[in-house]
Amino acid sequence: MNNLGKKLPFLLLKKENKKENNEKSLHYFINGSALLKEQLSFCNYGQQKIPLRSFTAEEIITSTNGFQESVGPYLYKGNFNEKKLLVKKYERKKKMDRHDHVIRDIVISSEMSYHKNVLKIIGYCLEFERVALVYEYSQFNYLFKFFSPFCENFLTWEKRVKIAIDVASVILYLHTEFPTPVIHRNLTSSNVILDQNGVVKLYNFECCIPLPIGKVKVQDDLIGTIGYLDPEYVWSSNVTLKSDVFSFGLFLLMLLSGKEIRVNHEGKYYTEDYGLISLENYASKCVENNKLDDNLIDSKILQVEQKKLKVFLNLALKCAQKVGEDRPNMIDVAKELQKIKKGEVQELLPTMECLLAWN
Repeated sequence: MNNLGKKLPFLLLKKENKKENNEKSLHYFINGSALLKEQLSFCNYGQQKIPLRSFTAEEIITSTNGFQESVGPYLYKGNFNEKKLLVKKYERKKKMDRHDHVIRDIVISSEMSYHKNVLKIIGYCLEFERVALVYEYSQFNYLFKFFSPFCENFLTWEKRVKIAIDVASVILYLHTEFPTPVIHRNLTSSNVILDQNGVVKLYNFECCIPLPIGKVKVQDDLIGTIGYLDPEYVWSSNVTLKSDVFSFGLFLLMLLSGKEIRVNHEGKYYTEDYGLISLENYASKCVENNKLDDNLIDSKILQVEQKKLKVFLNLALKCAQKVGEDRPNMIDVAKELQKIKKGEVQELLPTMECLLAWN
């Protein structure tokens, strides 16, 4: 009896360890199967991909010191084999409608790791209930923090245009370089960072969805960030490439105004002066009342040539049109941004007719 009493704690611990190991094995099996299936569906034949390391749960926990140093939402700083890294690990309570969202994030990130404007993924851990992603370390700041009134770092006009061009290149890559076009669905300033060298990088591709072969839209549950969602997607549950163009238009308005521009499910913007109003009408009223610098143009860049500001604003409004067919394709958006960068703003592209009467 005495021997049994001495062995009981050991037996209980052994049982607990066995249960924990069984859970890890189950998570690994479920997550690994989902990862393989997702990789096969996105397989891009003939294109080189970055090999990813499969980390154990113990390695992740040890490298992050138990997820002690948070550097952003679900992002933690770590050190593995004397090399710094970033770990993205969701809490168990995070609600995701489908299990494959985080798995898709791994696959899309790995396919795009060679892109200079994508945060480079180097591995993952399948042993947690929610898969953890491991990125190459980089000191960074979220883009939205640069527009805080307390931020001392000023983004010049040239830098803002460069950010727009680089982000557009990532979205264009998704739309054109995969076996079937991929829609991002969640382009917001919280998914855009600037590294220590000022290079803009996107991360978080979990909301991406591929178009079925030969189709221009796909029906899916409403996913993304409220205020950035394409009104047509909200009404119909159909998401298209033009849904990304809409979000990108709001992103451009943020770069121009220095503040978040969010709209409701009808694509209307709330203002104290006019209530709910379309962005195009709001911009027109700002022009009429000479209030652009108070509302849609950051006072820090007012010294920029007015023609450039007008073309940039016109492009943003064109992208944020309520009806998808009225929005340009991402390739035309990218071309127009390059023209703005070079100062070639005398003539608009055919798809960029002027929306504003601004002299």
